[in-house]
Amino acid sequence: MSRNSVNIVGAGIAGLSTAFHLAERGAGSITLLDKDRVGTGSSIRSGAVNTMLMDNAAATMARGISFDIFERFDSLLPEYDFHQVGCLALYTPEQFAVAAKLHAMHVSAGAQFEILRRTEIEARFDDLRLRDEEIGVLDLRGGWSEPDRYIPALKQKVVELGVRIREACVVEDFLVESGEVRGVLLRGGEELRSDFTVCTVNSWANTLLSRVGQPLPIRNFVHERFVTRPFDEPPIVPATNDNSHGVYYRPTEDGRLLLGTGALEPEQVPLPGIDLLLEDLEPNAGSITFIADAVRERLPRLAAAPLVAHRVGLVSYPIDFVPNIGPVKALPGLQIATNFCSGGFGYHPVAGLLLAEYIVDGKTSIDAAIFSPDRFGDFDTKSYLAQEVTHARMVDELPAGRPEFVRKKH
Repeated sequence: MSRNSVNIVGAGIAGLSTAFHLAERGAGSITLLDKDRVGTGSSIRSGAVNTMLMDNAAATMARGISFDIFERFDSLLPEYDFHQVGCLALYTPEQFAVAAKLHAMHVSAGAQFEILRRTEIEARFDDLRLRDEEIGVLDLRGGWSEPDRYIPALKQKVVELGVRIREACVVEDFLVESGEVRGVLLRGGEELRSDFTVCTVNSWANTLLSRVGQPLPIRNFVHERFVTRPFDEPPIVPATNDNSHGVYYRPTEDGRLLLGTGALEPEQVPLPGIDLLLEDLEPNAGSITFIADAVRERLPRLAAAPLVAHRVGLVSYPIDFVPNIGPVKALPGLQIATNFCSGGFGYHPVAGLLLAEYIVDGKTSIDAAIFSPDRFGDFDTKSYLAQEVTHARMVDELPAGRPEFVRKKH
């Protein structure tokens, strides 16, 4: 195994995971860079609801590896708890008929789940109320994390492993020499050279790939999460993707409920620049009312603890709803881990592992081709980005992995 120097741009959960796996494998000198403080971007704003039940086998197996890592971190990181209480998906009969078509694939990919009816769900989770016809699928390995505890715990561990962290350190550009990425240029003129450069920042990844003629077909949307006042007794619910009502929710470690929705049409944000401040993003004025109306019957106790706070972040969707993880052929020396849709918390552990394997071993322990940033080479990304494509159209009309409306290049 050779030892290398690695710069990681972006100290969110993907950057931290990559730093951890590189350091644990003895990769060499590792520097983690962030324009602000560790984890203060979209990572800290994550709902951190995690399921293994994905739309394809590769993603399902990748999530399984992430859960292996979460389970390990639960013991390895003293200040972190992986709340592996299951992740429940709730469906109308029509929705369940569609979801059930994936169950054989889920089993073959190693997932473990139970199909539950109303009485079974309500017996296990006292605070949920369902209609008779609704059906639940409980992902037994799923659960939730608290970003406010997970991020500092993982930061402490990577520092213990020898990773150098530089906060308030703005990357102005990447150093490209003879077609290879050889490091980064920092604001103020400092050049920080390395054998490999990892980019976990969406805006920078797309900027770099655009320079070599392969911009990423991605769209960015505002996403927001709300929390209630604390309950007198902690709510008894699992991490839940409530497809019947277009919302999701989970408990918090301080006795609240966290809730969010993708059912309202969120604001679409053009490719953000490196100086974007998430604090400047505006929440949807109708979100609180929509969520409260959606879960009034589902979560009767919510009436005693109304929504009081929110965090606004940004989610980035590739056209096929699959994140970009791996090397870029046209830019040797560059690895990226970006565009995680709204599932970055579930993907980042395996993303960091895969990047570490690419850098240290030159290959990955699983087939990661589905995540390759080079997979869009035949797509006419320019035409796609020129179209008016809403969040609702992406989610409802364009099933993952089947972007029929994109013209191929001629």
